[in-house]
Amino acid sequence: MATERRTPTRVRVKWPVVIITGRGVVVAETRDISNEGAFISCDLPLSPKEKLRLFIMAPNHRPFEIPAEVAWSNPHSSKPESMPSGMGVRFTETSAPQHRVLRNMVEQLYKAKLDSTK
Repeated sequence: MATERRTPTRVRVKWPVVIITGRGVVVAETRDISNEGAFISCDLPLSPKEKLRLFIMAPNHRPFEIPAEVAWSNPHSSKPESMPSGMGVRFTETSAPQHRVLRNMVEQLYKAKLDSTK
C-alpha cells in the first residue's frame, strides 16, 4: 500500500481554471486543491515540469492568478470516475500575499465542508 506523501489539507472542489502555457490556453477544472497545489481534470494534460500560469475561478472570489508547474500527468484513464485524466500541479513562486489568499480560500472551504457534515 502506498504511503500518502502530501501533508497540506486537500479539499475536493470543482472550480473552473484557465491555464496559460507557452502552447496556448486550456480551460479545465480543479478536482481538489491545497495551499501548495491542485489536481486539474482536463482532456489533454501537460507534461511534467511544464511551467504555467493558472487562473483559479473560486466562487465569491475574483479570479486568482498563481504560477505553477506540472508535478505529474495522467493523460489516459481507464476509470475516469476514480481517476480522471488530468495533472497534479505544484504552485511555484508564490508571493506572501498570494500564499495568504490561497491559504484563506482553502481554509474557508475546508471549514465550510466540516460544518456541513455536522
